[in-house]
Amino acid sequence: MDPAALARRATRWHAAGLASNDAGQPGRAARELRAGLRLAKRHPALRDIHARLLISLAWAESERGRVELGFRLLDEAEALVAPPQRPILLGQRALLLKRSGRNAEALRQYDESIDLLSDLTYPADLVKALNNRSLVHLEAGNVRLARADLRRCAEVAARHGLGLHVAMARTNLGCLDVIAGDLPTALRAFARSDADYRVLAPGRLANLAVERARALVAAGLYREAERQLASAVERATQQQLGHTYADALQVRAEAALLAGEPVAAARWARRARAAFLGRTNVRRAALAALFELRADQAVGEVDQATVARRAGVLAGRLARLGLPEDARVAGLVRARALVAAGRPRRAAELIGRQTGPRRTDRLDTRLLWHMARAEVAASVGRSAEARRSLLAGMAALHRHRARFGCADLQTGAAVHGRDLARAGLAAALAEGSANAVYRWSERARAQALLLPPVRPPDDPVAAEALEELRQLRHRVRQAELGGRPTLAFHGRLEALQRVIRERAWATPGPGDAAPPTPAPLSAVTAELAGAAVVVYVAAGDVLRALVVTDRATSVVVLGDRGTAEEAVRRLRADLDAQAGRAMPARLAAVVRAATRQDADRVGSMVLDPVLPLVGDRDLVLVPTGLLLTTPWHAVPACVSRPVTVAPSVGVWLAARRRLAAGRPAAESAAVTVVAGPGIPRGEAEARAVASLHRGAVLLTGAAATPAAALAAMSGAGLAHVAAHGQHQTENPLFSTLELAGGPLMGYDVQELRTAPRTVVLSCCDLGLTDVRHGDEALGMPTALLAAGTATVVASVSRVADEAAMEIMAAYHRAVVAGRPPAAALAEAVRGDQPPSFVCFGAG
Repeated sequence: MDPAALARRATRWHAAGLASNDAGQPGRAARELRAGLRLAKRHPALRDIHARLLISLAWAESERGRVELGFRLLDEAEALVAPPQRPILLGQRALLLKRSGRNAEALRQYDESIDLLSDLTYPADLVKALNNRSLVHLEAGNVRLARADLRRCAEVAARHGLGLHVAMARTNLGCLDVIAGDLPTALRAFARSDADYRVLAPGRLANLAVERARALVAAGLYREAERQLASAVERATQQQLGHTYADALQVRAEAALLAGEPVAAARWARRARAAFLGRTNVRRAALAALFELRADQAVGEVDQATVARRAGVLAGRLARLGLPEDARVAGLVRARALVAAGRPRRAAELIGRQTGPRRTDRLDTRLLWHMARAEVAASVGRSAEARRSLLAGMAALHRHRARFGCADLQTGAAVHGRDLARAGLAAALAEGSANAVYRWSERARAQALLLPPVRPPDDPVAAEALEELRQLRHRVRQAELGGRPTLAFHGRLEALQRVIRERAWATPGPGDAAPPTPAPLSAVTAELAGAAVVVYVAAGDVLRALVVTDRATSVVVLGDRGTAEEAVRRLRADLDAQAGRAMPARLAAVVRAATRQDADRVGSMVLDPVLPLVGDRDLVLVPTGLLLTTPWHAVPACVSRPVTVAPSVGVWLAARRRLAAGRPAAESAAVTVVAGPGIPRGEAEARAVASLHRGAVLLTGAAATPAAALAAMSGAGLAHVAAHGQHQTENPLFSTLELAGGPLMGYDVQELRTAPRTVVLSCCDLGLTDVRHGDEALGMPTALLAAGTATVVASVSRVADEAAMEIMAAYHRAVVAGRPPAAALAEAVRGDQPPSFVCFGAG
């Protein structure tokens, strides 16, 4: 075969190999490039294509974990490469050096390569070199230089129509935004790149999943990050992406550590370290060792003196590798280990030599600094300094949270402050001051609900996905009622929910919101009006109650938290079992007896011990954890007693102030009543409720659509919805109220321009919430409270339609007679009525 024909065939193999490399398929690329090499070696005139094939093959082999082979291939290419191809060789060697952790050498190679490249002759190679050099700058902490390279990369790529490289530059700019703490912008960039990669290069989705998971860990959504990482590991294994595989393992360790699973975190970190060492990347292996060390420290069973020694050695190694922030993290781990090992003075010396957190440090580093400083100060008797450090850490967390505009991220962020909050509460309990316990309890719970509400910006993509989800759920509901299979819908349902959730993540937050300061106890008692506040706090496994009345503030030890929560689960299960079921008399009697027994057990554990302090006062309860889902009117001490439930004292006070602020008389009197389909007594209930309120807007039948209901509810003084409801545990903002033509969801509530003052949900389960770290509650009641509603009445278990109608009619009669919502509900559930409804918010 003549040289020209050989060159054409070899060039075609080279183009195929490049495309496979760009698509993230190095195994396939290696096969294609070796086929081209076999042709190029057959004639000395093919020296140029021979060199280019070797350069590209070096990258493919290094991606498969054969890094040393990659360097040998580049050495072989150097003897063949023509001067115009030299910058491409330099860029490829730089990339292998960077992947091997030899960043200083890589940077010199990149600088030389980029100086020789022109966007007029080699635009694709220039954008690759700029993109990759930005990562070296990033690992060196030079964010400004990294961003400059990526912006130039994106500009050149856009000018030459290199769509894939535009998406890659956008992805890496998103990585910079993660470091800067601007997670909404980062997640928006990743979502756009995801759409591009699915069309242009599906093989790059594994790498994108790792970066998105890193952002989700920074947001505190570690479960969602784990799902991304499981997919990334599977894809990287299939595609032989050794670096991406190792990277995914390391982020998996980070997610497990945040989830409070240190044993799993240590296991993932060890595997990541081995994978990076297999690629001769000692820098990344050292970072994996740091996660392994932190996981071992968190396990608690590892000797802390040993942890301190390991941390000291690792800090030196990280510093020598040019990773100063990570070296400081290892130093902080060492200081904490020394405190735990009984060497506080040595720990104090180390902390004294540490510089404070830097503005460019990761959130995790800044919070660890405050935590370590507090532990060291407390260990040497400087309690005031320890308290200031903990408060500074919580303030830093709040500033981080305030950058988010959606409740999903705002509530998830609380997990980053878990250790700070526990330490602050433990110190307050040890101090023995009820006032200190109150202040720390408030700082450690439901902070997201104290942020200014953010109405999501108009987003046609999210709106279209939400409407399609509504219609698809309606079809699923119809299929369920008709006894038809629904499995075929599940994939599309999950995809739409993912789109809606990811678009919501991109909503920017208020940003400049100051950390909330707990209201003084004097302000709380001034608002009580004869009631008593009971705040439940958990330290370890012990549940306590902080009781505030107009006479005194006291802390009462209640008992084991897990036992109390199990009693609440049993009680809710009892109520679910009875709702709307026709049972034989003997079985019904057994279930009623079990309900009374479980209600007595809940009362004896969480309320009876505080009764001597509260007497017969109305109650404002601030539960912790699963206690937030307690059907309080089932508890004997709460029968006929007005009970208000709030996620925090601050949320209760804010809701009370919204009521006191008032609205124009016309708005305050406006009442909207909505009846959803499929409830035998739903329309009758709605008409009965509407008849009690002069001028009420009544939506029933085909007129009761989600859009019509939202429009009528906006600005109303009272909104009542009688519909089938379903709490979604996986993501409570997808909880539903079934209306005509489709459900109204938690995400819809955020679109309300002016939330109703009071909302009554005559539905099953919609008083339930997903309680995250920091007692951050996410569900339909808290979505309404966050939107500006003062009071929400909803059920925490199933309720039969007939019982719901009777309770709601009695409730509204009491409201019309002038009773506040909590008192009206207490009157409505007297006698044999199911005690499933709870009054949330202002009461």
